[in-house]
Amino acid sequence: MTPAPPAGKNTADASAQTERRREALALIRSRRTMVLATGTAATPWAAPVYYAYSPRGFYFFSSPDARHIIQALATGTAAAAIFSDSDQWEEIQGVQISGSVRVVDQPLEQIEAGARFVAKFPFARTFLRSGANKGGSAPQLGDKVRLYVLTPDEVFYVNNRLGFGLRLPIELHSTP
Repeated sequence: MTPAPPAGKNTADASAQTERRREALALIRSRRTMVLATGTAATPWAAPVYYAYSPRGFYFFSSPDARHIIQALATGTAAAAIFSDSDQWEEIQGVQISGSVRVVDQPLEQIEAGARFVAKFPFARTFLRSGANKGGSAPQLGDKVRLYVLTPDEVFYVNNRLGFGLRLPIELHSTP
């Protein structure tokens, strides 16, 4: 028979998990880019992309012809890292994600994710317009990019203050 955990242990574990989730979400919300990793048997690839997070996943715009998009859609898998830059190993903190990438093709999801993205990156409003550039200096990318989402299957939080190399599995949201 397995002995019962000490009184208060489950509460302490739940409290620690909640704190790690809070720290991971704070990091995700404070960063602007994630490194998206894809690959085939012959060619691994990594690409930095701007992202906007929602409980559904990590939304980003990219060209359908980009290597990371072609690979992610062909293999059905991708990984990402979001991290804070640091000069001290003890301060390394990040989130490691594995999951899948898909084109966002549902109009309501496009509107919601697009609004989140533009709220985080106001400069993108002019970038994402469709049509010819009417004399402005910003490129018009609306006809050249599509909206994608990285949907996590696994998420790990890394924070060297808690222990060198310690990876803690976390749930980013409690309901989809």
